[in-house]
Amino acid sequence: MSFNLDRLQATEAETLAYSEGYPGTARLYGRIADLQHALGQAVAALEAIAHDLDAKHRPGAALEALDLIDKLAGSEL
Repeated sequence: MSFNLDRLQATEAETLAYSEGYPGTARLYGRIADLQHALGQAVAALEAIAHDLDAKHRPGAALEALDLIDKLAGSEL
């Protein structure tokens, strides 16, 4: 039976790929899931900076958001 992994969430595709014996593909989908999570965290942090902070605190908050992105996504960015 063949599966179209593109129609699944990245975490589901990762699990399925491991169960079907494709560890390389599974690792790639795992990385995609990690990056999707990091992107969501980054967007949330930037939204908070843009809408919830006064101008005085925005520069420091932006640096914290960039640090969070780096930690979540890895040093490849």
